Amino acid sequence: MRRVLVTGFGAFSTHSSNPTEALIASWPEQMVVQDPWTDASERVEVETRLLSVDESGAAETARRLAEGKRWDAILHLGLCGSCTHARVEWLGRDGLTMREPDNSGRQVNDATITGMGDLKAGVDRERFGLSTCDPDATWSDDAGGYVCNETLHRTLAASASLIRPPPALFLHVPPEDHWPLTRSRSMAECVLTRLLYPPVIDVAAGALFAGNQVLVARRGPDEAAPGRWELPGGKFEPGEELEDAVVREWMEELGIEVTAGVHRGAWWGVQPWRRYRINVIEVHAVNPLPSVLTSEAHDSLRWFGPSDEIDAYDWLGPDRDVMLTLVPSP
Repeated sequence: MRRVLVTGFGAFSTHSSNPTEALIASWPEQMVVQDPWTDASERVEVETRLLSVDESGAAETARRLAEGKRWDAILHLGLCGSCTHARVEWLGRDGLTMREPDNSGRQVNDATITGMGDLKAGVDRERFGLSTCDPDATWSDDAGGYVCNETLHRTLAASASLIRPPPALFLHVPPEDHWPLTRSRSMAECVLTRLLYPPVIDVAAGALFAGNQVLVARRGPDEAAPGRWELPGGKFEPGEELEDAVVREWMEELGIEVTAGVHRGAWWGVQPWRRYRINVIEVHAVNPLPSVLTSEAHDSLRWFGPSDEIDAYDWLGPDRDVMLTLVPSP
């Protein structure tokens, strides 16, 4: 069962209460989440923490990550007293400019937090679907200079050194006279769900066979994930079908005209902020292949066959599993 962390704060400054304290107090220990992009659903375990409004509270999640605690997603909740709508903070600024003391009496200005510079959550905001969570919610790149920003920055800083960093965001909710708790709760649940189920990007990959060998390509130095091996292909364009996408990608990347054949299956690749669905389809060259194969996006092209060692190649995402299916060992 996957585990998530949801944090809130108590009252501070002139605020006699904090809606995020009530939100986490009523949060169940388990909840069922529905994948917004597919039909999948699952039950997840929820840990809630009420953080102190001071340096210790801001550093608590980072400290626990450094001690080896792991969650599949982290959602920090905080009150924005001047807000009239919810704001999702994706940038943890490396600075404190405290207009008033925190609950421990600490008040510093123009001070760095970790010295690592501003840290981005890395969220795919274009595909996140924030308006689906609430039409009035917005993205924000300024979480302020107080404990809320410090909490996000320290969490992102601690996550940066992890092999599999958990996706983490900070949700600022307005006072209850602007938004009732039910609306803030619905907003928080939606953001948490999208942390667990990042957007799906469909990729069309073409498998060109020569006997029992398949053509594979190594990403060039100017591409994302340089040096990784894959089946040639790329992302769908809006409204494009799989067959059309793979034909277009092969022409753009390799200059080879192909026709689409049998659909061989789909494999998933997962990153903290997005998922890739690799749709593999056989392709057939319309004309004889040139003696020397070149690619705009790749610096090497090879035929991979049953006698080749699968782990001699540094595969991209799930392409290793794809190749084991397409080219089984003898």
